[in-house]
Amino acid sequence: MKCITSLDLATVANLYAQLSGVLAGFALTAVFIVVSHFLGGAPPTGRREDALNKAVPVLLSALVGLIFTSFTYCLAAADGKDTGRALVEHLTAGVGFSVSGALLIFATVLLLESVLTHTAVDHGRRLLGLCAPLPMFALLCNGVYAYGKAYYGAVPGWLGLLIASLLLLLLGMSVVGYAAYRLPGLDGVRLAGDGVTRWIAGGGLSVVVACALLVSCTVALGGDGCPVPITAVVAVMVAGFLATVSLSVCLFLSRPPRPVTPVPAQVPAPPENPAIGPAASGQQGPET
Repeated sequence: MKCITSLDLATVANLYAQLSGVLAGFALTAVFIVVSHFLGGAPPTGRREDALNKAVPVLLSALVGLIFTSFTYCLAAADGKDTGRALVEHLTAGVGFSVSGALLIFATVLLLESVLTHTAVDHGRRLLGLCAPLPMFALLCNGVYAYGKAYYGAVPGWLGLLIASLLLLLLGMSVVGYAAYRLPGLDGVRLAGDGVTRWIAGGGLSVVVACALLVSCTVALGGDGCPVPITAVVAVMVAGFLATVSLSVCLFLSRPPRPVTPVPAQVPAPPENPAIGPAASGQQGPET
């Protein structure tokens, strides 16, 4: 089955490989800044120490994930002559790129929490939860759309409807998540501790490594044309949808607790001492 597409996949993959390398450089710079902060002076304590303990595993996972993503796009660029295989590789690499980008965004938010006020952090998480997932998933939908067009010769109506429905659903979930930050009743819905962020870092990096392995196997074993059924490509898109939704969920569940304004304690009045007479209190007695 021959695949026909007007998309220059080799050029696109090369550009994404360069972009992944640039983002990896930013992540590496952030790692150096954190390390120099620890080695150049006294270790941070309190709020900064807690934020760094959460951010460093996620930041390292983002760094390694972006390096793997750059390698994955390089493989896709080298295999760009076969349109069918290159489209599947481009789609799979897009999942890894989205997850790596989400990890980098998440690590940046955790690092900023050590120096910003709760109000700024809260607004930052809300804006990222609304704005970041949609373009990340739209990148993945673009690959699915191109594969569907190459697979069928024209994009079928059900595939276009599915893509539009998922994009609208993601937009609705982002708006609901944005509004959830304003509800004090949900303050108790929170996952605290370093173990949560380490689990997120390990899970995200595992997804990126799996994408790199899948692209490597596709280059070595994939057939010509469009060997992958469209149902498998749609399954990859759904997995990417769940990954982008997870970014909003992680930003919401790992948010810092809302600061509580302390109520000033009322100082009780000193008890009256009956042994102290009016003369001791500076008052004169009645005239006789």
